[in-house]
Amino acid sequence: MKNTRNLTKLFFAAVVLLGCMNTSWAQSTAMGCGTVTSTGTGNTTPLVIDGFPCAAGGTAGAVNAAMEPYVSVKICAPGSTTNCQIIDHVIVDTGSTGLRIAATALSSKLQPGVSGGLPLVAGSSSGTKLTECETYVDSYVYGPVVNADVYIAGELVKSTTMQVFGSSSYTVPKTCSSQGGTQTDTTQSFGGNGLIGVSFDLADNYPLYFNCKTATGSSCSANTAYAGMPSTVSQFATDNNGVVLSLPAVGASGSTTAVVGTLMFGVSTQSNNVPAAATLPIVNLGGNTSLSGTFNTEVGGTWYSAYIDSGTDVIYFNDTANKNLKACPTSGNFDGWYCPTTVQSVPFSMANTGSTTAKGTLTYSVANASVIAGSKVIAYNNVAGSDGSSATTNSSVGFGLSTFLGHNMYILFNGMTAPGTGLGGNSSTTVTGPINGID
Repeated sequence: MKNTRNLTKLFFAAVVLLGCMNTSWAQSTAMGCGTVTSTGTGNTTPLVIDGFPCAAGGTAGAVNAAMEPYVSVKICAPGSTTNCQIIDHVIVDTGSTGLRIAATALSSKLQPGVSGGLPLVAGSSSGTKLTECETYVDSYVYGPVVNADVYIAGELVKSTTMQVFGSSSYTVPKTCSSQGGTQTDTTQSFGGNGLIGVSFDLADNYPLYFNCKTATGSSCSANTAYAGMPSTVSQFATDNNGVVLSLPAVGASGSTTAVVGTLMFGVSTQSNNVPAAATLPIVNLGGNTSLSGTFNTEVGGTWYSAYIDSGTDVIYFNDTANKNLKACPTSGNFDGWYCPTTVQSVPFSMANTGSTTAKGTLTYSVANASVIAGSKVIAYNNVAGSDGSSATTNSSVGFGLSTFLGHNMYILFNGMTAPGTGLGGNSSTTVTGPINGID
């Protein structure tokens, strides 16, 4: 559920208004721009928040996308060991499923459908090729579905399917563009060179898929037979039952330099991905519905549906009880965010889906969003916004990336099993996903 309502947009708006855009925005990066030579080893790969300083079309060295977590992924033409490319700055999104890479990030030899490149996947009707319209909260991407060999850390999956979006050769079907939102078909507008979805779901069943006779959108018709873009991680030979996102804490003023953590594949499959006994386990709603991956949380005396999503920048909730969380002025660049006079500590009680029995509490500090934005940081753990709903009954709580900082976030995939330690059981029991673990 990649949310492009990112505070980065507010950074740029505020800076332009203040007349402060200068080289002080330059950031160091722990991830190279087109120079990465390794995607990690074993079951671990570096997880980096660095502002995407190498965004094509963005300002070199600038904060082009704050609060986005990135990894590097190696893409090869199926069966090839030479026609390969490491793609840096691939967003890790716990709210969607499947691998999607921008066409502009791929070399000419790996473009979809070219000889020796990434072969196009056939549609469900004769003479057609499969394309996908993937929609996010307020944006969408469109492009062909292709086959590729994918390597991350020491893991690999042969001839899996993935999407290539933003190719200039393809025009968007009206059924896709009419979904609403903005087409983010460049690396600058998308906020990365691609995205790897590591949600609970083993297949992404919610996008629109098309059978296309040509690259022209008007030649396309709906494909309802396709089973959905598969989870890349679940296809690994080992370490395939989930992921762990581990990120260090940042100070109250945020971080102006790259934050480096680790993405681990597997849950309790190796010694480095076993949850601690004190981990807070949350059983999520399973099944292939739009509500899968949700649980319950209480704030201010009211229970809400909630979700955990690294593709969303901060935490979103409606302040229905704690009146200290005054909203930012509606006439300014921070409309929809909270601007309390002093930092406020907000406790969230966490419960399994369908339950109001709290299993633990996650406490979040909310600071003034306009102050944090003015400080030009690229990672922060104390900014919050409204979920945009005026009615309490329609509200939800979205625990975005800012709540990941200083924690290990465990995601046990839908239907996958793991030893129970730290996930609601013990070393002699087995638990079944979808389960989140937070420590």
